[in-house]
Amino acid sequence: MTGRIARRNAVTAYVWVMPGARRGKLIAALARAAIEFLSGPQRERLRACNAPRCVRYFVKSHGRQEWCKPSCGNRARAARHYQRHNATTAQELPGP
Repeated sequence: MTGRIARRNAVTAYVWVMPGARRGKLIAALARAAIEFLSGPQRERLRACNAPRCVRYFVKSHGRQEWCKPSCGNRARAARHYQRHNATTAQELPGP
C-alpha cells in the first residue's frame, strides 16, 4: 500500500493507493465487521449525537453519555445557554 498527494476540487488530501484485490479484502472486512456489530448486542448502545449540526453516531459507553465527543457536548451546552440568554433578553424588551 502506498500513499500520494492528490488535489481535487481545490482540496488537497493524502490518498492511499492499493491494488484492487487488497481493496476488495478491506471492503469485505469492513462489511463483515459492520454486520457483526449491527447484529450483535452492542447495537442497543448505538446512538446519534445530540449536538447541533453533528451527524455522527457513537457507541454509548456510560449511562449519561449524550455526545460523540467532548467538543459536541460543549457545542450543545453553548447552544442551550445562547437560547436561554436570548429568550430572557426578548422578554425584558419593552413592547410598543
